[in-house]
Amino acid sequence: MRFIKFSSLEVVIGAVLYQFFLSAFYLHAFPSLQEGGILALVVWFIYLLDRQVDNLFLPSKDQRHQFHVEHQRVLRALMGVILVAILCLLPFVSSAVLRAGVMLAMAVVLYGYFTHKGWLQQEKELCTAVLYAVGVGLVVWVREPRAFLGVLALAALAYQNLCYFALLEGQSVFYASRLRKSEWVIMGLLSGMYASGQDLFLVLPFLVTFGITFLLSRMSLSEDRRIWADLAFWSPLIYLLHGIFST
Repeated sequence: MRFIKFSSLEVVIGAVLYQFFLSAFYLHAFPSLQEGGILALVVWFIYLLDRQVDNLFLPSKDQRHQFHVEHQRVLRALMGVILVAILCLLPFVSSAVLRAGVMLAMAVVLYGYFTHKGWLQQEKELCTAVLYAVGVGLVVWVREPRAFLGVLALAALAYQNLCYFALLEGQSVFYASRLRKSEWVIMGLLSGMYASGQDLFLVLPFLVTFGITFLLSRMSLSEDRRIWADLAFWSPLIYLLHGIFST
């Protein structure tokens, strides 16, 4: 149970659910198993790598980081297996998706370098949110440029989520202000999406994710509530289950 809690599997599931949701809405089809598998493995690998890098440069700050210290050998071996699995799946994706993925990987490497140099400073969370959303929606926007608005909304939601996490780690006027601003941006984007498509079920998963994070941010800040902010990204289940039971 600790492994599931501290290895960020809930984040992986949320990313895949949003990928399937965006694909189902904009492409009227689910991603291939290979595309969904690559996204899940890449997100998991990056989150595991991030914890390892954090522990190299900073003392373990919480139970999650301490878990990665205690099980360092096992987790590094797991990362090796994940990397091999990703490489094995790459030949099964289209050349367009592969090219976009390579460019995104280069952007992630640059992001890591700039972060290490301290050049991003307080914009680290914003860059993380954009890279996350672009990666989750990659197989969709490569095929359908109209999906850009959905990817933009997902980036705003991810940024709201990361600002909330930053506040969990310590009070900050900067992140409190950014959290409020992100909420206005999200409401504007969702209003525009609904006005352009008049489809409630396109907006609903985004709205649920937004609402959960909004409510959590208005409660007393507690690390115990972090899991609920991660589970907020499981909201595409509403759209996917609706599609299953309405057919």
